[in-house]
Amino acid sequence: MAIASHQAGGFRWRWLIPVLLAVAAFHFSPFAGPLDRAWFDFASRHPLRAPPAPPPSALVLVDDLTLARLSASHGQRWPFDRAMFAALLVGLDRAGAERVLVDFTFFEESQAAEQDLLLGAVAAAIPSVVLARTEARLPVVWPEEFRKTHPEFFSRPRMGRVELQPDEDSVSRRALTHSLAAAALPPGNENKSGLVRWYGGLDQLKAQGVPVLSAGPYIAEGLPILDRISREVPDFSPQALARALAKEPSIDLKANAVRGRTVFVGANAAGTFDLKPLPVGRLEPGVLLHWTAWANLSTNGFISTVPASVTLLLSSLVVGALAIVARRKPGLTTAGLVATGLAILVLPCAYGAFALGWSLPPATLIAAALIMLGCVAVENFWLERLRKQEIQAMFGAYVDPVVVANLVRNPEALRLGGERRQASVFFSDLVGFTDFSEKLSPEDLLALVNAYLEETSECLIDYGAYIDKYIGDAVMAVFGAPQPLKDHALAACEGALATLKLVEGINTRFGGAAGATLRVRIGINSGEMIMGNLGSTRKKNYTVLGDAVNLASRLEGANKEFGTSIMLGDSTARLVGDRMATRPLTRLRVKGKLQAIEVHELIGRPAELSETQRQFLSAYRDGYARYAARDFAAASEAFTRALAAQPHDQVTEAHLKRATDYAQHPPPADWEPILKLDTK
Repeated sequence: MAIASHQAGGFRWRWLIPVLLAVAAFHFSPFAGPLDRAWFDFASRHPLRAPPAPPPSALVLVDDLTLARLSASHGQRWPFDRAMFAALLVGLDRAGAERVLVDFTFFEESQAAEQDLLLGAVAAAIPSVVLARTEARLPVVWPEEFRKTHPEFFSRPRMGRVELQPDEDSVSRRALTHSLAAAALPPGNENKSGLVRWYGGLDQLKAQGVPVLSAGPYIAEGLPILDRISREVPDFSPQALARALAKEPSIDLKANAVRGRTVFVGANAAGTFDLKPLPVGRLEPGVLLHWTAWANLSTNGFISTVPASVTLLLSSLVVGALAIVARRKPGLTTAGLVATGLAILVLPCAYGAFALGWSLPPATLIAAALIMLGCVAVENFWLERLRKQEIQAMFGAYVDPVVVANLVRNPEALRLGGERRQASVFFSDLVGFTDFSEKLSPEDLLALVNAYLEETSECLIDYGAYIDKYIGDAVMAVFGAPQPLKDHALAACEGALATLKLVEGINTRFGGAAGATLRVRIGINSGEMIMGNLGSTRKKNYTVLGDAVNLASRLEGANKEFGTSIMLGDSTARLVGDRMATRPLTRLRVKGKLQAIEVHELIGRPAELSETQRQFLSAYRDGYARYAARDFAAASEAFTRALAAQPHDQVTEAHLKRATDYAQHPPPADWEPILKLDTK
């Protein structure tokens, strides 16, 4: 079949090149970057393992307390006088800081040139101090002439770059070469840069034991010392200031919090405008980036970015793996599961790579899986359209159009090889049709048959039936095939009751001309049956087979033995339960079967029964139960009450007669209330 050939082909290799081009386009598009950066920030905030511990260090910040303290004691507003910065450096030096990295840019000359000279001389006199610069600008406190005049103070790098190079989202993630962080280390680290492996924000650093201190106390301790040495060295000679400073006693703040440590000096007060967006928090002081870069340089902890060529190669492998799966397992389910699994697997792989020092951008890899899955979905959609067209063409010749439409919408509802399923089968046949055929003209008879079959079919289809076949004026229908029907037994009973009513309408239209009345006998049974194609290559019929089907056919014919119109198998009666009014008729052994089954008559909907009908059913059921229990005298009494409510009921009269006879002449001990039916 054409359908089989479509499925056997699976995914077509010709789609690979367009998929790979789409993946490459995504990788270089504006969409991949934000996703990869968001992933980098997440991995930075939640590392799989803690970064290596850096050497002892501290952060000293001009915070809100510092601003308030200097405003109250010296009337200082930000930016401070250069003397205040000089006092901070003196205080840190006397507190024992091993290295002082200053993230303040002194690019503009102050109004008092003397203060610029003082700060430059003090900073030069303290060998541990490194000042901030950018690629294009140097601090004005260390002009070129000053550096040439005092070369002994600049034998090693005393300045480091502090400009930030944020990504497109304005977040800084990368350290620069010749940075402030590199200047804190021995020569050889100047050209190192990379993505920063973060230790956290200020709060996390405090929790890890890194002192985060206010600059105010160090300025306060440094001011008197600065005053003494500047008086002692009025010409601000760096050499003399260094000697004078060496004579000053050490100071002890916060239990030697900066002694022997590399100290980064910055600002985080609101008015200093040095709060920057960083991956570890919305806003953190810019000096945190320089401290983190220094920690990375000290421990060789930078994150290296996986080259784009490697990312695209891995994406190609993802696409290829999915193509093989889609080729071997046609359909969307398997490919969808594999694509989802690969997309999910990318994240822990990228997470593990990050812990090993590699930034593997996951967006392109996940996009590769999703783009490939989308391609498979499009191809499956196209194949499904072909498949539906083939099903419609194949079934249109022998299946009800309503069923064909359902199958086109949902081809998986039908397995062409046959399947076992629970369903209900409906058989109906007209009674009195011979009288009509003798009294009506052929044209009228044809109109009668067509009207009956048309109205019956539409009625049953409205209740979810599949019209299996017509055999003369007989109708076979299935509730629950080809598509499953949740409450197939109840739907079959509803359809049967509606069929009885429409026959009344047909009698009204045709019965007067014929002088006769039509009746319909219906048999319904539920159970497991085989559903599938039956026939030859030239003619097929989708039908149902099995014992449950055969019994439904026998029940239709058995109605004439009981004078009933609708007979149900025991399984159908059990499935509808109290939702339909039924009564047990007998245990019936049909021709060709050894096992007897209980059969029932469908009376109607419980809510529509009259009071007389309810009294009849109550008495009848009581009599039937006592009859089956061999309490024949009580059964006779109950059946008598039932006949009083509904005289001339053929089944009740038969049970009453047998119960009366058995009360006088009991049956053998192995007696069972079984009726043997020898006709079909």
